[in-house]
Order: sequence, then structure tokens, then C-alpha cells
Amino acid sequence: MVKCIERIFRKRGSRVSTINDWLQIQIGGSVDVKKKPKCQNRIKSTKYTLITFLPQNLLEQFRRIANFYFLVMTIISLLIDSPVSPMTSLLPLVFVIAVTAAKQGYEDVLRYRTDNMVNASPVTIIREGKEAIIKSQNVAPGDLVVVERDCDVPCDLVLLRSTDPHGKCFITTANLDGESNLKTLMIPRDLPDVDLEEMHKLGVIECEAATTDLYSFNGKIELKNGEGRVLPLTAENVLLRGSRVKNTECVIGCAVYTGMVTKLQLNSRLTRNKNSTSETYINRFLIVILVALIAIVTLLYFLKRYNELFVIPKLNYLGDATDSYSVKQFLQDYLSFLILFNYLIPISLYVTIELQRVIGSLFMEWDLELYEKETDQPCVVNTSNLNEELGQINILFSDKTGTLTKNEMNFQQCSIAGRKFLFKKSRLEDDETSALLDINKFNADQRVFFQALSICHTIQVASDLSEGSEPSSTKKEPKSPGAVAKIRSGPSDMFPISDITEESHNSSQQSELNVSHAIENSVSAHPNGSNSTSTASDVNPLLVTDDGYSVERRKRPVVIKRSPNFARAANRGHNAPTGDSQSIQNDLGSVVHSAPQGSSNNRPISLQFQRSTSEKDLPQYAEAHSLSLGHRRAHSYGAPNAYLTSPIAADAPAPNVMFRSPSTTSRESYAAPMFTRQPTILVRAESQRRKKEIHDFIFTLDYQASSPDEKALVEACANLGMVYLGDDDEILRIRIVPPHVDYKRSFTSFHPKEETFQRLHVLEFTSDRKRMSVIVMDGEDRKWIYTKGAESYVFPLCANSSAARIAQTDAHISDFARLGLRTLAIARRLITEKQYQDFLVELSQANSSLENRKQLSEECYARIECNLDLLGATAVEDALQDDVADTLVSLQAAGIKIWVLTGDKVETALNIALSCGHIPPDAKKYFIIDCKNREEMLLHLNALDREVIFGMGQDCALLIDGKSLSVALTEASSEFRDVAVKCTAVLCCRLSPLQKSEVVSLIKSSNENYNTASIGDGANDVSMIQEAHVGIGIMGREGRQAARCADFAFAKFCMLKRLLLVHGHYHSVRLSLLVLYFFYKNIVFMGIMFLFQFHTLFSSSSVYDSLFLTLYNVIYTSLPILFIAISEKPYTEDKLMRTPKLYKKNTDNKQLQWPYFLMWVLFAVYHSVIIFYFAFCLFSYNNVILNIGQTAAFSCFGTLLMWTVVIVVNLKLWLESMYLSYWYIFTIVISILGFIITTIIYNVINLDFDTDIYWAYNNLLASLPTWLWILLTCVACLVPDYTIRMLQRALNIKNFSIFPGNQRKLKMREKFESTYL
Repeated sequence: MVKCIERIFRKRGSRVSTINDWLQIQIGGSVDVKKKPKCQNRIKSTKYTLITFLPQNLLEQFRRIANFYFLVMTIISLLIDSPVSPMTSLLPLVFVIAVTAAKQGYEDVLRYRTDNMVNASPVTIIREGKEAIIKSQNVAPGDLVVVERDCDVPCDLVLLRSTDPHGKCFITTANLDGESNLKTLMIPRDLPDVDLEEMHKLGVIECEAATTDLYSFNGKIELKNGEGRVLPLTAENVLLRGSRVKNTECVIGCAVYTGMVTKLQLNSRLTRNKNSTSETYINRFLIVILVALIAIVTLLYFLKRYNELFVIPKLNYLGDATDSYSVKQFLQDYLSFLILFNYLIPISLYVTIELQRVIGSLFMEWDLELYEKETDQPCVVNTSNLNEELGQINILFSDKTGTLTKNEMNFQQCSIAGRKFLFKKSRLEDDETSALLDINKFNADQRVFFQALSICHTIQVASDLSEGSEPSSTKKEPKSPGAVAKIRSGPSDMFPISDITEESHNSSQQSELNVSHAIENSVSAHPNGSNSTSTASDVNPLLVTDDGYSVERRKRPVVIKRSPNFARAANRGHNAPTGDSQSIQNDLGSVVHSAPQGSSNNRPISLQFQRSTSEKDLPQYAEAHSLSLGHRRAHSYGAPNAYLTSPIAADAPAPNVMFRSPSTTSRESYAAPMFTRQPTILVRAESQRRKKEIHDFIFTLDYQASSPDEKALVEACANLGMVYLGDDDEILRIRIVPPHVDYKRSFTSFHPKEETFQRLHVLEFTSDRKRMSVIVMDGEDRKWIYTKGAESYVFPLCANSSAARIAQTDAHISDFARLGLRTLAIARRLITEKQYQDFLVELSQANSSLENRKQLSEECYARIECNLDLLGATAVEDALQDDVADTLVSLQAAGIKIWVLTGDKVETALNIALSCGHIPPDAKKYFIIDCKNREEMLLHLNALDREVIFGMGQDCALLIDGKSLSVALTEASSEFRDVAVKCTAVLCCRLSPLQKSEVVSLIKSSNENYNTASIGDGANDVSMIQEAHVGIGIMGREGRQAARCADFAFAKFCMLKRLLLVHGHYHSVRLSLLVLYFFYKNIVFMGIMFLFQFHTLFSSSSVYDSLFLTLYNVIYTSLPILFIAISEKPYTEDKLMRTPKLYKKNTDNKQLQWPYFLMWVLFAVYHSVIIFYFAFCLFSYNNVILNIGQTAAFSCFGTLLMWTVVIVVNLKLWLESMYLSYWYIFTIVISILGFIITTIIYNVINLDFDTDIYWAYNNLLASLPTWLWILLTCVACLVPDYTIRMLQRALNIKNFSIFPGNQRKLKMREKFESTYL
């Protein structure tokens, strides 16, 4: 029986099985497509479905006290003889529920559409050797997935084939770890070469179940026809979802993890409801009001019973009292009072808050200060429920790469053989003598140093710069598919990379989220058919078989050579150029850029050059002059506000004016002899022109690096004249370009010197080694090892003979670090043939081991990385985001503690933290590195706690790495949290995405109830963003997934200052006023009802007509508070930006604390007493107030009370408002007129429903005593409010409290704690 049930519920067609928590996946997947499960790769971020929306949304809404209360009251009013119409409770409830449900449903629909765009994106797979296109959601484990250049990986794949001749695949992982640099993956070693038709018979992949660790993968391939051979699989063989293929035309991989079990999705938390902390205070107030309501109802019930037993029997005109009293009568009496006073709970409060939040979010999206003009990107508000939370932030968690920095490196200085040099574009400046050196003047040490920089890296050159390369503007001869070589999994017989350098002109656009135009339908073509003349670029080289006939061809647009520096048109058009093309031959080969005639906007930036006769004509004028202002680390070059003063004077002359100079000589001269009197300004302009040409040429090389530091160093070498041209089958080519050579001329005319090195091995960089090395062989067959890495790891590897140079270089590195520059040490040594052969043997043994492979390899590396000769050190600047230092300093002044959570190493993150002002320069820095157990962690935390306590107010910064943080989170979480929050700044390094969210969750669990915010720009930040109270995304260069999952998103980090200090402050103040005012006006409204019961023998009669009960919160008092709740400004925007300390006035919801609430309650009680008893006295002593000389009826009494209440509560709001405008005053006037007009219309209709007010209000309007009484009552009510308001301004009382004693105690406690040792 059990087996039958298992067969019924077993998923049929899946070839994925689980044995001992390991997955077994058949390469090629299931053959039967019909039985194959669908939607295994579907991504879901929505909260509701069509079935669950209504019950789940109603459940969420009725968790609110007011909604649940009114639901109960509506049911009760339908079951008993209600004193008022049940519709007065039902209609507001339905309106509130409907509006809220529509808003939340619309937001979920937007998430659903976004998911569908991803799930429905086309993906190419291989089935039985043929190409097929399916939706991304239908990819299943085992499918062979084809990923082309500049396309995103749809699921986690094991790499099986690549067009790279060496079996490599280059990717960017910006959406995973935040790094936009190029990374290298490899096909599994010794993977056999099989045809596409036979790939599904290759074998079975056995791997561990998906985990959250992005940097580890354990698995193996069991080959079917390989006599039981097993190939190990590591992380370098796996393409993760979210990564993007770059610089590789096409790859094929086998899907292993799909859908919600990919590593990216496992690092992302599920979408959850985020509630504002202000709702906690609202619920507390509601509970107090509810308790007061129960107390009032109980009191009135017992007073009614007392009157029925002892008072009414004495009043003979009321008749005989009833003898029996049943439970039904008890429920009728008690619940009648409950229904009568249910308006004490402001149900319209929630719908008004929802409207205020939605309109406030529109204001943020319309804010021009949050608009990025360059990218046409406004601020985006995805969750309007958290607007006021922007003003309550205590701790900000920030990503580093792409958030605080641009991830763009600039080479600044270097230390060579104990001497310091400054980088000056195409020259070096000696720090001591200020002498300028070019490559012709370099000595041996300087040549070897820059030679090491141009060799010790893994950079790829995207451009084809071979001398004999054919210009791309000329058409290539057509090739038949049979002429294309079949690619291999290994180095031999691979498809040549030079034949696949063409790519679609719209390939970049295909990588965007809009995938509807990404891939066109495939068509089959036969070489002998109509399409037999197609070019090789039309054929996917991975899909070419031996005979070249059975080929799946993909329709592509017309293709051109594309350089990454094309200037994008504003309309982002992607039509292929037509007509004749202009080709300009660049240097170092035949790099040709083509553009249509008459269309200068489509030309590469590198070709937009025009000779100038004046320095003012050059775009580099400002840059050249800004260099004289010195190095300012807070900003990158060219960034806004990067320098203190503007380099260009306001009265600068016209650019076409010819300047004359008394000087007839110049340091540089490019003019003919007859122009020896040429002005110096023209010579300088020529120098600027040459710098631009060098920069443009290097830009066309399109260096693709795994590290931005490497790219900056290689580009610096190219600027100096040592140009790295790329590698051809591990042969590194470096061309020496003398400074007098014009980059616009062909190099064949002067026969430049070219050096070649054969790269034998690359010893990769790891977080443990903190260095990378390459082993090369020069032209004389000598083998060298070059090492580059952190100085703390390279210096111990140097020989004793370099001790003096180490001391000098270390001093220079300290100088570089004080400038906030990233430093690397460079060393090398000559290795003998015997040493090299021993290294090969040890490395082969390490690679063949399935256990401890990483440890054995590192031990092998360490044995050859020894006795090095130190060459020097480099200093590179990581360009910061615009105004990032000012933003961080302002936020810290606002009382916000900033934690930086990054995946970078400690040294890098520390340099950035010092540069951007995250860690104050004089702060004590405490490091917790490589902590292994709880005891070590507690020792560190105790020491840090003492540093903070005995630091006498000095700033203290904590720096902790991922391993230590893992120990802290699992074994000493509370101790770590309590100590870390005391630090001025915290820097957490080498964290996984899930660790980031765990840190945020830990701080949220504190008893201090910190309000947290997280900001990031990559998919690796999504879990952190979703975990925090407020998630903020930056729509940067690392994708839009963080922005889509965030609550708020904008283009630049510096916009965070305005978002928090201005919008956060405003929304907090506005919501506080809205909440307190709602309780106030309802207490005034129901306070009069309460007093009325004492004069009606507690008969549960209503003093108001049902019309007034229904429209009071809808029309009479809703518009002014809604308007001021979206426009209130206690301070100007400029003042809030200049004075960050004002942000502290609203943090911790100070204006929603009990003193403010009770103050409003006291005013409400006072106003209700004044209004009721003024009217009661008027009607008691002389109710002949009508012009017709008659006494006023009871209906006039209730109408007069309502009229006065509407006027007083609206004028009270006027007094409490700080920002007055004509439109605001108009809303107050229109609300009062709304009462007058609706009452006039209502009282001329003879309806005998609740009370008969027929013509009652018309009589009051015609009565002069009534107007005088209203004026007197309003003055009596509002004089105390006005007096207190003026006293606050006159005496400069910042915070009014009815509990000065408690406030004084709190101040003394804070003072004591601040001086506690």
C-alpha cells in the first residue's frame, strides 16, 4: 500500500535522484520531454496568488486592532437593536479594507510582472545535438544550456564546453558578490571531447545539495565510456545564476541547481511584509483607547442600572419599572453603549495613513534632487509603507563595492628600489628631485618593475590587435559551416578566438531585463541550401559538427566590430549602420572603427578627436589644471566637488583667442623651426593632445581584468609606453612604445621593440594567500616567478638581501596608506630548471588528489614563492562615489551608526573606510581576524569593551573578517552585538550574502530596538536589503536586482543624505501629527457624547444624527489633516541638509511618545467639556435663540454641537501646523463649508430616520446669538492652545512635556552613562 502511494505522488520524468544528500544528475536530462516536470527553474518573489490573495490579505488587515474592532462592531450592530445605523460602521470598514487591498494587490502585481519577465526569457538548450529555445522557467536539472556572450546565466551550470581555445570561460559576477571584474572559469580537466549528439551520453554528475556558499562546490563527473573514470568538480567549473558571460563567444553547461534552489536564490530571503515601527505606537494608543472605551461603556452601563433601580421608579411620569432583567437585556444595554462609542476608535486613521504614504512616495519620486539626469533615473519607491521609517534610522548597513566606491582604480604612486615616484600620465615624477622620467630614461630597476606589472596578471585583451588583422570595415569571405573547425574541450583543435570576435550590435541591449528582443527564432540551414553563403558569424561554433550539415543556425542582426567605448545614442537605437563606412586605422595593429557617414553620434569616443589651436579648446583643460590642486582622496578624478575651488575662472576668455607669451623656449616642442616663437600655450595644447591620443588608444584595447587593481596597473604601464597586447596561446606580448612615437601612426613604420614571455603557470590569488604569482619564461629561456600581493604576505617571502629595500618600501607604503591608497608589493626571482621540474611534480600530485587539494596546492605554491627579490610597491586609488565622504559624515552627525558589510579583504576595505570617512582617522582600530572558537571571540570582545569604556569618548572602530564573524554569530551572538553597537564604526569583511543578512537580523534582535537600514547595489545585497527595516537599492552598474527588491532605490549614494535627512524627517513629523490629531478629534467627538449621557439618564441615546456620525471622519475633518500630512515642513530643506543634528529630534519616534499623546488627550478633553457645557448652559437658561422667537428643539442642540466641533478641531490643526499655505487654509475653509452645505441639504429633506433635524440648521444659521456663541466657544477652546504655542516660541522651549520630572531624570541618566568609566 505504501509503495502504491509513493508511486502516485512520485514526480515522473525527473532524472535527479538524491543519495546521502548528494544529487545525481544525468547530463542531457530526460529524453521524454512530455514527462519532464515544468517550471523547475521558475523564480517567485510575490506574496500572493489568485487563490490566496483574498484570505491572506484579509487576515493581514484584520490583524490591525482598528479593523478587527470595527468588524466586530459591525457584526454586533447587525445583531442587536442598534442606537445608530449599522451602515455607519460597515461603510467606513469596507472602504478602508478595499483601498488597502487594492494598494497591496497592485504592488504584488508589479512583482509578478517582473518575475514573468525573467521566467519567460528565452534560453537555448541542446537536445539530441540540436538547438532548441525554451522559456527560462522550463529549464530542468540535466539540460544542456547554451549561454552566449553578454548573456546572463539562467541557472547554476557545470561548464562542459567553451569557444575559448584553452577551455576557459570569462564571466562577471556583479549580481553575486558585487564585483564587476572579469573572472575565469575552466572546463573540467581531462574532460573527453565528444560530439554534440553524444553529449547526453557523457555521464552522470554527482554533487552536493545546493548551499548558500557562493565560493564552494563539491562534485564529480562519472564518465560512462571512460572505464569508470571520475573527474572532480570544483567551484571554478560552475557558472552560477546571476553571473554574465563576457569575452567568450559561447559556452555550454549542464544545469545542476535550478529555480529557488540556485545559490543566488538561497542567498535571497523571501519577500515579507515590512511594518513601520510607528504602527507599534499606533497600536499602543489604540489599546489605551480601547481600554478606555471598555471602561466608559462599563461605567455607563452600571450607572444606567443604578438609575433603573433607584431613580426611575421615583419618576412616576415614566411609568412602572420592569420587574425582570434578562441576559438579552444586558447584552442589549451593554452593546448599545459599545456601538454608540465605537467612533472613539479612528478607523479612517489607517486609510488616511495609506493615502498620505502613497502621495508622499510620489513626492519623493518627483524630487529633482533625487533624479539622475545622465541616466534619466528618478527615485523609485517600491514600498510606501516605510516612508516615515526613513526618519527613524539608528544603524545603516552599507555595501562597499559599487555603493561607496565606483570600483574604478587609478594608479597614483609607486615605490621602486627604495625611491618614491608619482605617476604623471606618460611619465614618472621623482618625489625627491621632481625630475620627470619617460621610458627612455628608465634605469634597470624601473624597467624591471614595470615589466613585472605588465606580466604578473591575468588580464585579457578584448580587441584583436594582431598586426595582420583584417580591418573590420572590410567584409570577410563567406565560410561554409564545414570550414569551421570543431571546438574541443581542451587546448587542441579549438575554434580560434580570432574568428569569433564579431558580436551583435545589440548584444548589450540583449542582456537587459527586457528579453523580448534578446533571441530570435532559430532556423535550420543546410550548406547547400539558400543560406549556404552565410558568414561564419552566423553559425554558433559550439553547434558545428564534423560534417557541418546538421546545424542549428540562429538569425542575427547585421554585426559590426564593437568597441566598449561607443557613445550610446539617447534613443538607444541598435540599427546596423548602412551606407559607406569611414575607417580609421589605429596603432598597434589594424584596429578599425566604422561609423555611418554623417552620424557622428555613433562614433567611438576614442575617434572623436579634433586638433585645437588653444588649450581652452581641449576637454582636458579642466583636468590638467585640477591636478595642480593636489591629491584629494575623498573623490575620484573628475567627480563633482572633487576639489575645493574651480580650476576655470569665470572670466575665462574665448577658446579661439590666440595667446602670446614672452617666453620663446619650452620644455617640449613639436613645431617646425620656422615656428620657434610659437606660444607656450600651443606646445602645452599639443602635449594635451598626445595624452588624449594615448588614453583613447588604451581605451580601445578593452582590458578585461579579474581585479580592477590589475587593470589600473596594466593601463599605467601602457601610458608609460610598455603596452600589453594580450596573450596568444600563453605567449605574452609587450610592445615598447617610445614617448616620441605618435599613436596615430602605424607601428610598422618605425619597427617598435616587442618583448614576449611564455606564461607557464598562474598561482591564483586567494583570500588566504593574499597574493598571486606567475611563472614565465623570457626570450633567453630563463624562468622567472613574479609575485604581487599584500605587503604583509610578500615581505616575509623576500630574501634577506632585500632587508634594506623592504624597510624603505614599507615606509613608502605607510605614506600611501595615509593617503587612503590601496597598496601592493611586487617581487620576483630567477628559478632554476630543477626547481621548476620539482614544482611540476608536486603540483601534479596536488591536482590529482581528491582530498585536501586546496591545501596541497597552496603548500606547493609556498615552496616556490620564496627567496624573492623585492622590486617595489604600487599605490592605487579606488574611485569613490560622488560626495560619499560628505554623505557619511553627515549621517554620522545625525546620530546614525554605519556598518560596512563587504566581500572584500580587510586591507582593501580598511583603506576605503578611511578614505571615505567611514572610520575617523584618529579612531582606535580593533581587528578580529581568524578567530576560531568562542573562547577567542570572548577574549577579543572583552578587550574591545575595555577599549570603548576606558577610551574617554575616543572613537573606536571594529574590523572583523568573515570567519571570525561566523564564530560570533553562532557561538557569541549576543555578546558580539552588545559590544559592536558601542563602536563608532564597524567594518565586516569577506562576508557571504547570507552573512550580511544575519548581521542585520542580529542587530534587529537587540533589546534597544534599533531601526536599521541597508543599502547596496548588487544581487549579493538583496538578502541584507530585505532583512533590514528599510531596504535601499542603488541602480548602478552592477544590475538592477537590488533596486527591484529594495523599498527605495535611486542612482547615487550621495542621494541617501537627502532621502534620510529631508524626506525622512518630513515624513516622521507628518505621520506623528496625523496620528495624534486623529485621536484628538475623535476624543473631542465622543467626549461630548459621553457628557451627554449624564443628562439623559444614560439611555444610550445619540446626541448626533447618523449623518454626522458617517461624515465626520470622511468629509468634515479628513481633507485638512491629509493635506498638512503631505506638506508639513517644520524646517526648510536647506536647513535640514546643513544641520544633520535635527534628524535626531524624530528618531525613536520621539513625537509619538506618551507625553505627546497625553497632551493631545488633555486638550481633547478640555475642548469637549467647553463645547458641551457652553451649549448646555445656553439651552438650559434661555433656549429662545431663534430669530422667530421660538425655543430651540433638541435637534438644534445636537446640530449646534456638531457645528462647533467641526470648527474647533479644524482650527486646532491650523494652530499646530508650521507650514502654512493658501491651499492649506483653503482645505480648512472647504471642510467647514462642506459641513454647512451637506447639513443644509440634509435638513431641508424631511427624513424621520434617527433624529428629526428638519429645518433645524436653517434656523441656527439665521440666528445671531448662535453665531456669537460659536465665536465665544471657539475662543475659549483655543486660547490655551495659542498661549502655550506662543510661550514655547518666546521662551525657546524645544520639547514640551507634561512630565518634566521624568524628562529631567532621563537627562541625568544619559549624562551619567556618558561619563561612566
